[in-house]
Amino acid sequence: MKNVGALLTLAICMAALPLLALAHHSFQGEYDQSKPLNLVGKITKVVTENPHGWIYLEVKNANGKTITWQLETPAPRALDENGFTRNLVETLMSTGEIVTVTAYAARDESKHAWAGGITRADGRTVITIGG
Repeated sequence: MKNVGALLTLAICMAALPLLALAHHSFQGEYDQSKPLNLVGKITKVVTENPHGWIYLEVKNANGKTITWQLETPAPRALDENGFTRNLVETLMSTGEIVTVTAYAARDESKHAWAGGITRADGRTVITIGG
């Protein structure tokens, strides 16, 4: 009977392995380092959660149409340690300050990218590189 329980536990663990692999993606699998972007716009929303957060950036295209980019970031602690603090986020959002975000485009060509760094209007840079 102990062997049946052990085999059942092993079978469940083996069945769950593919799900665990999907839980965290690789940078190279999702983003293309050969496609760097410089996105200029205003931050409208920030979600800080583990393992990665999100910045929503409104960017005007060449035709003047506003497009919202979803930018993935490192975990909240890494953001905070690199100067992207809650106070800064509140300031950027409340003032509507235009920022430049260096990013790496998603391989699927959606409006989704990895945020590499943020430069404020006055030239100060907040580094967000990490993963």
